[in-house]
Amino acid sequence: MKPAGLALLILGTAACAGGLYKWVDESGKVHYSDSPPLQSQQQGVAELSKQGAVTKPAESPAARQAREAAEAAQKQRDAQQLENTRRDNALVESYANLQQLQAERAKQQAVLQSALDALQQRGRGLALQIQGIQQDIAQSQRNKQPPPQNSQRNLNVLQAEQRDLAKQIVVKQQELAAFRQKTQSDLNRYRQLRGG
Repeated sequence: MKPAGLALLILGTAACAGGLYKWVDESGKVHYSDSPPLQSQQQGVAELSKQGAVTKPAESPAARQAREAAEAAQKQRDAQQLENTRRDNALVESYANLQQLQAERAKQQAVLQSALDALQQRGRGLALQIQGIQQDIAQSQRNKQPPPQNSQRNLNVLQAEQRDLAKQIVVKQQELAAFRQKTQSDLNRYRQLRGG
């Protein structure tokens, strides 16, 4: 039997079974089977329909990786678009007009600013306490007397608190800056969505 006749016979047999796979091995020989090859093929494996038409072209591992990466990127873009639409709808449905949005965001910003101000006020208080203890220690040293009892321990505790507070202030400043940026972005988006 000729190779073309053999291929048609295999196609006919596989069509009855439900599917067919075609691949070219490393030596260039074409294979047809009703099940995929056990080993990965360099040029990939094509899937054929019952009629012998290619339903899924053969892909090399590199081509498959590129396709999967493109599909993943598209899926991420679709998810981002969906999230943007959700945010737009929430923005428009939550505020009747631009002034209402501005007023609400101003209240929220005032709360954040108040929290930052409180942290900074605490920082100034700590600085004064530390300065007082340091002056007491220095005065004792000038007078050649022992420092006040527990002064060094208290100084260490206050300095540790001051370092921790400095970190909290930085975080709160970043939070406030991010909120201001988001507010401006939301105001601009609201104007676009409302057409003005």
